[in-house]
Amino acid sequence: MKLPLRDMAGLSLGLEFVISIVVMAALGRWIDSRYHTGQTFLLVGFAIGAAAGFRSMYRFATRDDPKPGPPRDNDP
Repeated sequence: MKLPLRDMAGLSLGLEFVISIVVMAALGRWIDSRYHTGQTFLLVGFAIGAAAGFRSMYRFATRDDPKPGPPRDNDP
């Protein structure tokens, strides 16, 4: 089963959102364990990751799409 390109863009957007949160939260947790600061940097990392994910969604939603061309014979 082959996914249309527009579906793949949404999938990559979701992955980018989740990965940015997970990576920044993991980095924050590592800093917390290294400097014994409780959960301070975990929360900061989560917030930064979420902000980066929402920024990516905003950029995706406000991008300029080219005008669609005529339909092709092999489009579903």
